[in-house]
Amino acid sequence: MQDLLHAFKQWLIEEGKSPKTMESYVGDVAKFQAYMIEKAVDASQPLSRFSFVRYKQHLIDNGYVVATINKRQLVVMIV
Repeated sequence: MQDLLHAFKQWLIEEGKSPKTMESYVGDVAKFQAYMIEKAVDASQPLSRFSFVRYKQHLIDNGYVVATINKRQLVVMIV
């Protein structure tokens, strides 16, 4: 997963994203990764739609505002 995170960061650099944007997006992906590890999801298995739905519910349950939820989901889906 670290390789994927590094490749994503490299892509953001190539796209000309600002350092703060890169920090935010990479942080969103890292938080999703931590959530998946916490839930003991097998990293060798492909992600399912259900994984994203559960993550969204996790964000809602933890009181994140809609804009943050939408951004985090979008960033995670891009990767």
